[in-house]
Amino acid sequence: MTSLGGPTNFTPDTCVLGTDGIDWSSIASAEAMSAFCGIMAGFVFAGLVTVIGQKNSPGGDGHASRGLKLFLPCFIGLATASYLYALTAGELVCTRAVTEQLFSGAILAADALIVVVALAWLLPAYDRNKHGEVRFFRGLVQFAAQFSMLMVIVSADGFNNSVLERHVAGWVTAFVYGGGAVFMAAIFFVWRKPLPPPPPPPTPLPNGVTAAEWPAHWRDEVLLNRHVQVAARTAVAAGGLLAVAGGCVVGIAWNHWTSMAPWLAYTLSGITLILPGLVIIAAVRAAPRA
Repeated sequence: MTSLGGPTNFTPDTCVLGTDGIDWSSIASAEAMSAFCGIMAGFVFAGLVTVIGQKNSPGGDGHASRGLKLFLPCFIGLATASYLYALTAGELVCTRAVTEQLFSGAILAADALIVVVALAWLLPAYDRNKHGEVRFFRGLVQFAAQFSMLMVIVSADGFNNSVLERHVAGWVTAFVYGGGAVFMAAIFFVWRKPLPPPPPPPTPLPNGVTAAEWPAHWRDEVLLNRHVQVAARTAVAAGGLLAVAGGCVVGIAWNHWTSMAPWLAYTLSGITLILPGLVIIAAVRAAPRA
């Protein structure tokens, strides 16, 4: 951002004039988006209470713990996104609001998918997979992941065009859509890829596990449990970086938002494309198997 020669008198700009290439009001939508994230966080909290307070079906503790590991980071992420959107609702600097919403939207896109994956783990935890419910949820995970990634791509491209007044380098647009297409293909590949065959049973076997039960135990308690841990940690790391960046943007004075250097816009849009993409891939990889 450049502030040299910036204005000395503050003039409010609430994105209602449709000037400087900005044809979307991030400020007008922020209040509704804050409420939406808050409602989702409330549903996640209800899921947390269910997992903690309800007794699992026999053999369901491991599945419930995986759901809990995913619920915790997305609850914090959605609550943070709600707070950041609420700050945007009070903005008087349009370009700053557009930048704030770029980070809030990235957090929402990633954590909304993690909610679906966490809910999918509650099905085997409470013995709700007698009629193909997990298979259905896996299809829902794929749809939600692709939609979330599409929204991230559109957000990154829209941000560049807004803050740079439609003067975006062609290679940057190609990178956004090409990179997004690569992420979408990776999401489908990870979702479709079968799990590797289980290794031979160890000697001795884990307590309470028979040789016949070893393949299912290895799949859930070893392999998928590791995938869930990776997804949860990725969500915490990416969500934390995006939240800190969004919070820092709020504190930058108005006179620094008269224009934005192209390299900075490209960097911000790239970050908010790559970080949610990594979280989405990790979440899809951590989904339960039928």
